[in-house]
Amino acid sequence: MLLFYRDPGFGECMANETDGRAAGSPSAVPDAANPGFRHGPPFDGRRPGPASSTTRYLCAAAYVSEEYADRVVEHLVADSHRAVSPALGYDTALVVRHCLRAQRLRLAQSAVVSVILTVGLCAFPAPGLLVFLICLVGSRMLRGSRRAAKGSIGRTVTVALVVMTGFSCLAPSFVAAFGTVAPREDPMLDANLFPVQATAILVTAYVAVTWARYRIITTIVVDLAHGRIPPAPEAVRWEIEQRLGVVAQAQAGNIVLHGDVEPFVGAGEQVDSWSVATELKATEYPEAIPSSGHYGAAGSRGHVVIDPVDLVRYLKCRLAELRSPALPESERITGLLLSDQIISSGTRWRGHPLVDDRLRLPFSHAEPEAVRMIIQHPQAGARHFLRATVGVMDEAGVGDDGHAIMPAERQSAIASTYIHVAAAGAMLYVEVVAFVLGPLEQRFLDIDGYDIRANSLRTAFREAACRFMGATVAAPLDLIRSSVRFTSMSGAIRRADQESRTKSVYDFGAVVDARQLASRTGFANNLQRLDSEKCRRIINRRVTEAIGEFLSDHGVDNSAFSRSVNLYQYNGVHIFGDNYGPVAAGDGASARATNTRIGGLDD
Repeated sequence: MLLFYRDPGFGECMANETDGRAAGSPSAVPDAANPGFRHGPPFDGRRPGPASSTTRYLCAAAYVSEEYADRVVEHLVADSHRAVSPALGYDTALVVRHCLRAQRLRLAQSAVVSVILTVGLCAFPAPGLLVFLICLVGSRMLRGSRRAAKGSIGRTVTVALVVMTGFSCLAPSFVAAFGTVAPREDPMLDANLFPVQATAILVTAYVAVTWARYRIITTIVVDLAHGRIPPAPEAVRWEIEQRLGVVAQAQAGNIVLHGDVEPFVGAGEQVDSWSVATELKATEYPEAIPSSGHYGAAGSRGHVVIDPVDLVRYLKCRLAELRSPALPESERITGLLLSDQIISSGTRWRGHPLVDDRLRLPFSHAEPEAVRMIIQHPQAGARHFLRATVGVMDEAGVGDDGHAIMPAERQSAIASTYIHVAAAGAMLYVEVVAFVLGPLEQRFLDIDGYDIRANSLRTAFREAACRFMGATVAAPLDLIRSSVRFTSMSGAIRRADQESRTKSVYDFGAVVDARQLASRTGFANNLQRLDSEKCRRIINRRVTEAIGEFLSDHGVDNSAFSRSVNLYQYNGVHIFGDNYGPVAAGDGASARATNTRIGGLDD
């Protein structure tokens, strides 16, 4: 769900992606000690619209990748006093809930399979050991088989039959060496029961893995189906539920406290950056300079005073025109999102205005007045960026007759451009940094291969045949690891709470983003790279045009700015060899060679 809103004071031409989510406690009222900052509105548990494609894939990623679920929970739940980066196009809180549920499901599967192995080894040592060896050898033979990972049951059955046939030849030796807990008087009876006992252990473990796969497939096919409002899995502990409320409220904020060297958390890989500093000198025509008003007053020596807040507002309006209803529908960039972001370091001390001292939690929302003050004072500890993001929304291609030519699909790569403007020292400084967040990993997109009309139980049996050998071998270690993680979660939350209370300086900064953790390191194909480049160039062009128009309208000579932009953005010069000379590039650019004589040297 895309909501456009107009802030009466500052945030005109703004947009915010809510994805059908709201926010959770604590209070959304501005803090009395820090009136410019607040937490988000409380979350009532209702989601007014279906989940976006990105939300679906990220929730499913928790069941596909154990590592992904563990990292999301570690950074967003266990470290309970860290900031949460703003989420564009997905619901972070819902993703975290599914990560927690996936952890509990793995714990249950590992516990059941471990109990089956333990009982089998104790009651029937020889068959139990044989089953373990069968699963060990079979899982190693299946490892690396991409077809098996995708559900090829033929290879799995073949490997299992070959391994079981080989080990069955050793059955008498196993019986003689290990026997049973209560050996019978007739050794032949033990030998005859050996295949039955081994098969019973094997089938029981297979059924346990099938049950876990059935739960996962049902969640993906039913709960995370297209167009469905997904139910939110409940947390099993109140302290985790409380943290999830904080995540829900912070994901829609406009403050980013970063805990790493990279301040643009969740933006992806930096692909371009440029900056320009130009003097705010008056144009050659004094009558063009406004003689009164909040901005544009001529200063000494031809200096023109401008308000960067007005420049940011103008930039927003000009960028918002790219999705204007006045444009033909085919030309609108409907997936363009504009948002203010206040970025600052997350390592903060007690009493800092960006941190709620009472709760020891970072504020997630900056009031319009606070945003204005930060824009006007760029030397402060926080910096304002106008973020323009393309590639978040699911957009269908619609013809003139209203029928969809191409269906709405998730946008693979997300291009973000951060624009920072500052007026300092009679100069205007413009900084533009472009990022691209790669598409989701293919394994997370493969959930669309599940047919909602197919029998989920039959699919679970087929997938379990490919997985149960590896799951059986890894069950004891997985049980230990999952149990330690599950039991230590509350301790980690309490430890973070204590450290934030006792330490005079604490790192509240966000480190990771759930969407970025599931992304590829590069593009899936060259078309994605070209689309990202197209979006970046369109945004760059509109930004530079808007700034040039603003300067010209307020009596500022923008010729130096135009030359600098042409040099930085639209021209590239490569010089090879050892002959050097003057180079000029761009409209109105010029270069001149001068000979300088150095004293004491012969010509």
